Amino acid sequence: MNRTLDAYFFRRFMISFFSTLVVVFALVYLVDMIEVSRRGRFADIGFETIALISALRVPAFIEQAFPFIILFSSIFTLLSLNKKLELVVARASGVSVWQILAPFVAGSILLGLAATFLYNPLAAMAQAQSANIETQLAGGSTQAGSGLSPWLRQSGGGVSSIIGAKAIAGNGLELGGVTAFILGDDGTVRERIDAPQAKLVENAWEIASPTVTRIGYTPERLSTYRLPTTLRPEYVEQRLADPQAIPIWELRSKIDVARSLGYNAEAFAMHYNTLVAKPALFVAMTLLAATVAMRFARTGQSGRTIVGGIVAGFVLYVVTFLAQALGSNSVVPPIAAAWFPVVAAGFIGVTILLHQEDG
Repeated sequence: MNRTLDAYFFRRFMISFFSTLVVVFALVYLVDMIEVSRRGRFADIGFETIALISALRVPAFIEQAFPFIILFSSIFTLLSLNKKLELVVARASGVSVWQILAPFVAGSILLGLAATFLYNPLAAMAQAQSANIETQLAGGSTQAGSGLSPWLRQSGGGVSSIIGAKAIAGNGLELGGVTAFILGDDGTVRERIDAPQAKLVENAWEIASPTVTRIGYTPERLSTYRLPTTLRPEYVEQRLADPQAIPIWELRSKIDVARSLGYNAEAFAMHYNTLVAKPALFVAMTLLAATVAMRFARTGQSGRTIVGGIVAGFVLYVVTFLAQALGSNSVVPPIAAAWFPVVAAGFIGVTILLHQEDG
């Protein structure tokens, strides 16, 4: 009997999760397409390209929304079971709240493992491909803009320079919409370089089709320009690459390499530990959902239950966001920053459920 009931609750939870996932995916996809189409640098591209860029970007956004999808899926499933009195009947037959939640917890762990080890590499691959497309598109315009990436100051071959870009790909090793400034001995700008693309090779940036502007001279268009640098690829990757564009299978090795070279890899370590903690975070979200949706809700009380779930999820999101910021900036160890909100939310959920169950 319990296996049948567990399978039924598990199936209902999974159906609710994938239904919510489809709705959220469609909504995020629509909003992102509008956002991409509004960008000035992409104003002249076709609808097909915009749709492709958004389709590749959305999986990474959905990955960030997974905990809330779990939260709302759990709330909707429990509310539905309450509305049909199925939870009431189960409780009356002697089934405890923990037995009822067991299929939900099992489903959350399963979805968390799939999100971490299957979905994350696919989302990272899609985001990297999207970055490649955006880099190529950004390379079509060499006009300076305010949307430059963080600037890198560098030197090599006796040349000091600063380089930035409108788009980044290849984990920070390929730049699109490049702008670079060559500095003189007194620190003033001697030359400016605008180019569609640049690629980091050994001891230099290879800048393609640059326009070089020197003070007092007419801008000169060259076929290529080699800008010396002593920056290591590992350093550039740590400074410019988006950790979310790197799959979990590669994060550990990149963190080890960066630390062995003395670079700060806390942002990557934070992302890695956040991914590892994701199954536990999903369980914590399920427990929080149960605290507001397990009790029988009379007609008209479902709205308050949903609002309570939203508030609980928002508070956990804010705490998680602050913890990630602290971990990424070396204020607290990344592993502590990743696990503290999860453990705290889990304990709060268990405590409230124990109080509701036993009084």
